[in-house]
Amino acid sequence: MTAMRAIQRRWRDEAGAAAVEFSIVGLLAIVLCVGTVEFGRALHIANELSFAADRGARLVLLDPQVSDEQVVAEIRNNLGLANSDGLEILTSNGSPTARGLSVSLPLTLIIPTFGTAGFRVSVQRMVPTQ
Repeated sequence: MTAMRAIQRRWRDEAGAAAVEFSIVGLLAIVLCVGTVEFGRALHIANELSFAADRGARLVLLDPQVSDEQVVAEIRNNLGLANSDGLEILTSNGSPTARGLSVSLPLTLIIPTFGTAGFRVSVQRMVPTQ
């Protein structure tokens, strides 16, 4: 009977309950914080790409005959990101009255497991040339 009481006492012991609760709540808090930082980084990159694309669009508006190389150089010069590896800048003359600009950059996440997921931040502009 004493062995049964000892097992019941051990079963009802709450000595490690706080550690278990903290591990669950702490994990959720860390994931929430890292997600907030990642979302902020993505917004910052989108803002920088948008500014650079606007500068390229302004160049096209000022001189519709400007070459694609000059537009790409203008976008690269106005991009304020420290790491622009994988930057893609596409220009198109699909219409006689408009010119398209597309700027995109891969987003590598802080979490190493999801870092190769293939997220891209991209911005497009359609600039009238007439």
